[in-house]
Amino acid sequence: MTLADPRHQALALLDNLYDGVATPEKWPQAIQGLGTALGGVSVAVITHHVPTDQLSVTDEGTLPAGIIDDFLEMNEADPARAAAPMLAAGRIYIDHEFHGAANLRRMPFYRDFLGRYGIAHYALLPAGGDTGSTHVLSILRESGRRVFGAHEQSLMRAVQPHLRHALNLRHQIGQRHEHARLFEGAFDALSFPLLACSTRGGLAMANAAGRQWMEQPDCPLGKTGASLQLRGLLEQACGVGVEKPAAGSLIMPGGDVVVVLPFAPATDAGSGALALLAVQGARWRPLAPGEMLRTLFGLTPAEIRLVHHLALHDEPLTAVAGQWGLSLNTLRTQLKAIFQKTHTRRQSDLLRLVGQLGLLRPADPSSRP
Repeated sequence: MTLADPRHQALALLDNLYDGVATPEKWPQAIQGLGTALGGVSVAVITHHVPTDQLSVTDEGTLPAGIIDDFLEMNEADPARAAAPMLAAGRIYIDHEFHGAANLRRMPFYRDFLGRYGIAHYALLPAGGDTGSTHVLSILRESGRRVFGAHEQSLMRAVQPHLRHALNLRHQIGQRHEHARLFEGAFDALSFPLLACSTRGGLAMANAAGRQWMEQPDCPLGKTGASLQLRGLLEQACGVGVEKPAAGSLIMPGGDVVVVLPFAPATDAGSGALALLAVQGARWRPLAPGEMLRTLFGLTPAEIRLVHHLALHDEPLTAVAGQWGLSLNTLRTQLKAIFQKTHTRRQSDLLRLVGQLGLLRPADPSSRP
């Protein structure tokens, strides 16, 4: 291969592109470098929201100032809309090849819009999408240069599949970072310690109260790992040495109750399982037990109502269905969901867990029908 070979250039561009995916601050430079190599002066990633037929610019690159607002106003006149089926099929759009260079100069989109910004041509590289949205890389070529040549178009075809993959990875990573940020904010808002730990007490996550709790001298999660008693509960919750992961609790000398719950299962290789620790006690402003069921297990109000009733009366579902005027199938569906969320297999296991963890009391107002 020579230096001018599109495959050689593509490898160098893709190396920068994936580096930008892994290191977000390098992404703008990677996208701009890609656009320049493909023959453009400016580049952007444009997202089409299919249900509303709206366009938005998700990665601005180095677009001229003001062009985005004008583009959103002019996009109805964009001649590339005629190429939507071709783009949807994954084929690259080159404006002068689709419409003819002479025709472009007569179009208002070029004459009244792009021309004002010194842009003469552009190309669109389909870059995949997700439910309801599609993405394209828009490469803008300045006036005074010839149309996109054969070498540039060959390079576009070489990088397009990888561009789709890179944007998909970037989107997934961005979503995970956003979810992590939201979860972190939600966990920090809780007034009691909440932590995720490995079987030996290795910390994967802790909210603000959890980090405060770990600094206490009586915390069973010391710098050298979990205490022996807590480690046994962590192993039980992670499924080590037991048929199925199970919850447990530990009462501390100061009165705190450490609730240990299954959280993340082990990988196929048998490692990586995590347990969730929640600490309740007088020094932590406690949640109502019904709210605790929502926080720890994700139970719905209807499911909490059923757990509360069974904890007080321990009746068969047929009796509960008759009292509440609900179908037996409805209650069976609710109970099955409760078993899955609490990692229990039968009603007696569920009631034992609720009793051990003190998650419901007869006077708990948050769990009343």
